[in-house]
Amino acid sequence: MKKIIATLILTLILFSCGTKKVKSDDSVINTTETYVSKIDNNKNLKEEFTEGALTDEKGFEDIGRFEYSVLFDKDSKELFRIKNIEISNTTITERYYYHNHNLVYIVSSTLNQSDKKIYTNGDKKVVSSSNASDEEVKLLLAKAKRFKNSFYRQE
Repeated sequence: MKKIIATLILTLILFSCGTKKVKSDDSVINTTETYVSKIDNNKNLKEEFTEGALTDEKGFEDIGRFEYSVLFDKDSKELFRIKNIEISNTTITERYYYHNHNLVYIVSSTLNQSDKKIYTNGDKKVVSSSNASDEEVKLLLAKAKRFKNSFYRQE
């Protein structure tokens, strides 16, 4: 009887301490790219647009303009994509993708520069980034959070 109990305890310890399945960075990136493509091609989602003046940091002087759109499900109000375009001396296009209310991907494009791409693991951590400094990653993540909060406050 003691042998059976000892065997059961040993078996439980081995299974509880066994390997955990963790998605590789490449797997997260591939899954995210497939998801982004599905969102961009989904004609059932609603898109709303806003345009306005882009001002200096103090808010007094117009330095350009912006175009902003949100792509969401009209029934559940779930957010899928925010597209932000800032037009001044240069034009910057940023797209923020969300899945289950969590940020999964950011791409920022500027003419004559390589796209900055940031893949996240559901708002929790940056899985991969390319062509973006740590400072730029931090800035884009902060904007993504601000944009998402703004969307859900409006609903």
